[in-house]
Amino acid sequence: MMPSSIRGFTLVELMVVIVIVAMLASLILLSNTRVDERKAMQAREVLLLDIQRLTQESQDQSKVLALAIQQSQNHDQYHIVEYQPLAKQQQAVLLNSASDWVPYSSFKTRELPDGVSLRVYPQEEEMQSRNRMTSVDSTVPALVWWGNGEIKPVTIQFFYQQKPIGAEIKIDYLGHMNES
Repeated sequence: MMPSSIRGFTLVELMVVIVIVAMLASLILLSNTRVDERKAMQAREVLLLDIQRLTQESQDQSKVLALAIQQSQNHDQYHIVEYQPLAKQQQAVLLNSASDWVPYSSFKTRELPDGVSLRVYPQEEEMQSRNRMTSVDSTVPALVWWGNGEIKPVTIQFFYQQKPIGAEIKIDYLGHMNES
């Protein structure tokens, strides 16, 4: 037996405490990363719901709508714009604007979480038909709902800290979404 006047911890006890603290620290670090990835996946799901809503709304109201993405250093964001050629003529004098695309009033701008970005790529078959389009269409955004139930075919990819997150979302000309 050891005398009771000597107090302290053994090396084994100290090592066990260090291992436990290290495990807890790594769990907390992993938890924070997963929360951010979860926020990115939630933003992706919100975009999918917005696309479904706008597909229906565009067809029901026969409006030509498009997805406009604004990239910045802090937060990427997206909003919906509406094609209004008459608005160009009326507002050109007031705003010195040459764009036929005006913000769609019933859709608010959505901001993506920190580190999350969004890219929209035209699909290959659409790129071939783009060569036959007129020069007016060169200002058309990548994702367009034409108002007659058709959509400009695209592939959408979300990125978290420059790495792809989730599967690519492919949208065909009828608005069907496939995650591959």
